[in-house]
Amino acid sequence: MNFGFATRIAFVLATILSASIVLTSVLSMHKYERTFANFLASRFEFVANDIRQRIETQMDLGLQLANLQNVNAEMETYQSGDSQILSIEVFDANGTVLFSTDTSFIGDLVTDEWIDAARSAKPDEIWSQQDARTGVVGAALYNNLDQNIGSLALRYSLKILNESVLAQASRIFAVGGGVVVAMILVGFFGAMLLLKTPRKYLRGIRGALEDLARRRADGKNLRAARTAHKEFDAFAATVIAADQAIAQGGKEIRRIDEEEAV
Repeated sequence: MNFGFATRIAFVLATILSASIVLTSVLSMHKYERTFANFLASRFEFVANDIRQRIETQMDLGLQLANLQNVNAEMETYQSGDSQILSIEVFDANGTVLFSTDTSFIGDLVTDEWIDAARSAKPDEIWSQQDARTGVVGAALYNNLDQNIGSLALRYSLKILNESVLAQASRIFAVGGGVVVAMILVGFFGAMLLLKTPRKYLRGIRGALEDLARRRADGKNLRAARTAHKEFDAFAATVIAADQAIAQGGKEIRRIDEEEAV
């Protein structure tokens, strides 16, 4: 299938514009996801920090972490007020869960990643981790001697983030798709309009060259091109003269061959 000059130009423009729009959409989605994820994490960091302050206030009275009162009740209050909170755990420096909103976790060991994050965290510093479905924010616990005695970890669901990102992606790519289609149409018809004169000129030149190739010295396209473009007139005259000279030379060679044969 042959495509015209204007169609090829329009295709190139549409490809460039489409690639730009797709790239812009992907970057926008990445920016939206990162911003929403940071906002969501900040919300739960506030909760984790509030629980940490309550626990450290009790320890300032000289109580040991394992002997604190009402920790589970306070954490359950926070969890019941937010359906996105999956669980809240408090574990000691060795990673043993001392308190949890899910009592089945009490006595278990947390992951090494949690322990390392808690040990490396400074006072008042929030640590965080995230996978495809859940996020975790934690706050290291320090006693009044500035000793790291454990940490708390709040696990929250990323379902709202994933659903929001998916909905936003649908909107962005729907708009982007519409823009791509509009750009293709504008590019095609714009190229057809803007390249109308060059296309006409190129068609005339092509027709004139075809006349020359077929030795039509008085061809319609050749006459039009020679009339409109003096430079092409000189070129055509040179080509015709060369063709005639070659033809004359061929006749002369055949005549000489015939005389020698006799």
